Amino acid sequence: MSQVFKAIVVDDEPAARRLMKSLLEEHADVVTVVDEAGTGREAIQKIEELKPDLVFLDIQMPDLTGFEVLEQLKEKPNIIFTTAYEQYAIKAFETFSIDYLLKPIKEERLQQSIDKLKQFGRLNQELNSVSLQEIIRQLQAPKQTTALPIRTGDRIILLKYENIVYLEAQDKYVFIHTTEGQKHLTDQSLSALSDKLPSQFYRIQKSYIINKEKIKEMHRHFNGRYLFVLDDKESTRLTSGRTYHDAIRTEFGL
Repeated sequence: MSQVFKAIVVDDEPAARRLMKSLLEEHADVVTVVDEAGTGREAIQKIEELKPDLVFLDIQMPDLTGFEVLEQLKEKPNIIFTTAYEQYAIKAFETFSIDYLLKPIKEERLQQSIDKLKQFGRLNQELNSVSLQEIIRQLQAPKQTTALPIRTGDRIILLKYENIVYLEAQDKYVFIHTTEGQKHLTDQSLSALSDKLPSQFYRIQKSYIINKEKIKEMHRHFNGRYLFVLDDKESTRLTSGRTYHDAIRTEFGL
C-alpha cells in the first residue's frame, strides 16, 4: 500500500486554500489535508504541532514569506511552494530540488507533483539560509525591460530605451522624442511613465523627463535652473524647473 501524506495548506487567501483542498480531493489516496493556515506564524505553529509530511506553502503572505516560514522550522517536511511569480523567476527552485506550483494552479501540474511524491517519497533537500536569501533576491529583483510599449491604434510600438532622448508633456498629451528625430504620442501621463521607466530617465521639470545617457552638456542657468543640451539631431536644449534645483544637484553630484 502506498504512503498517504498528511498535508497542511498554507495561503493567506481563503479562496486559494479552498481551491487547493478541492484539487487535492482527487488525490485522496496519496494526500490527505489535515489542516490549513492563513499566515506564516500560524503555519509555523501548526507544522510544529501536527508534524505533517507535506506543506503546500504560499510564498507571499502579509507577515512572513514562505521562505521565512521554512527557515524557522526545526524539522522540514516536504514543501511544495505555491506562487504567482512568472516562470523565469522561479528557475531558482530547480537548483534546490524544491517543487512549486504556479498560480492559478492547474490540475495537470499538481498531478506531476503528486507523481514525484509517489515515486521518490521526498521532494526537497536541506536549504541553508544563504541559499534561501539567494532565492528571495532572485524573485524580488525587478524585471529588466529594454523597451517602452506605446499603443498606436491597433499596433503596439516598442521604443528601445536607448533610442529615447526625452519625454515632453503638452497639455493633456505626452510626446516621446527619439534619437532619429521621431515624435510618438502616448495617452499615458508623464507621472505614470516615470514610474515605468528605468533609473536612466530623470525628471527635470513638470513637463520633461530626459534620458541621462543622452545628455551632451549641462550649463548653469539663471534663477537656480540648469540648461540641458541633449545628444540628438537637433541638439535639443531643455531648461530645468526652479524647484528641481536641489534634487538635480544631488542626482548629478554638482
